Formats: sequence, C-alpha cells, structure tokens
Amino acid sequence: MDTDKFQIDLDKCIEAFKEDLAQIRTGRATPELVEDILVDVYETLLPIKNYASINASDTRSLLISPWDKSILDNISKAISSANMGFSPVTEGDCIRVTIPELTEERRKDYVKIMKDRSEDARISVRGVRQKYMKELDTMQTGGFSEEEADRIRVGFEKLVKEYNEKIEEIKNAKEKDLMTI
Repeated sequence: MDTDKFQIDLDKCIEAFKEDLAQIRTGRATPELVEDILVDVYETLLPIKNYASINASDTRSLLISPWDKSILDNISKAISSANMGFSPVTEGDCIRVTIPELTEERRKDYVKIMKDRSEDARISVRGVRQKYMKELDTMQTGGFSEEEADRIRVGFEKLVKEYNEKIEEIKNAKEKDLMTI
C-alpha cells in the first residue's frame, strides 16, 4: 500500500481548506475575495479571474482590469449582485472595488463560518482515511499480512492526527487575523 498517495490526498484536503478560507474576508483587500464571482459574458458563466486581472491597489481596494473592455458592465453587475457588500466603481478601463470596514458582529459571523469550514476539512480528512482503510481491509483479505496492515494503519492514524493539527493551526491563524482590527 502506498502511503504517498494517502498523503497527497490529505494535502488536497488542506489546499481546499485554504482556498475556502481565502474567500472569507478579513477587512483587507485580496484578489481571492472577488476572483471566483461568476460573470455572465457571451452567454457563459465564468469566474472574474478568467476575464480580468485583479490586483490589490492598497489594503482597502481592488483594481480589476478586464482584458476585453466591453465587459466592464458585466463584471460590475456581477460584483454588485454577489451580495458581499462591495460597491464597484468604473474608472476608465478598470473597476475599483472598495472593501468596507468589518463590524464586530460581522467578524464574529465570519469566525462561525470559518469554524464550520474547518470541521468540513476534518470530515474530508476522515473520508480519505476511511477510503484507504477500506482499501487496506480489501488487501488484507487478499493475503496481506496482519502485522503489515497494522503498521500501515498506525502510520495512517499518525498522518491524520498531523493533518488535523494543521487544520487547527490554519483555523487559529485565520481567526486571529479576522478578529484583529
């Protein structure tokens, strides 16, 4: 049994968790806040990042520069309708999105959302563990030795514990970032 594949699948869980948390705003302007907002262009819904470059011009605003200037209005409407509290302003060939200050209540809401997403990440890690444990059981019935299977199980459990600790560290860092004014 290949523990490298197991670890790669666990790494994918961590990466997905980090991408999820990048969507939660901390009051600072980052391209991740808007890059996945879907824009209807040419009768196709695709994320903004497929149509424009997105840069943080300062800590409070983003500058979106579409490659096709005729879709400025489409991007602006998509950002407005995303219900994220952003109000885009067209400035020539670009769109400026100012990130409003977070209230204490909103910060607490984001912490709750983040905790839910960290639990989802732990569930995905457990799902990976279950998949590989079933695979190991199948191999064991096919003549795999009991001692070897137990050794691999112990290694899997050790990795799962490490990855759950990584999830907790990432969550704590994001929570601290969210609650810092």
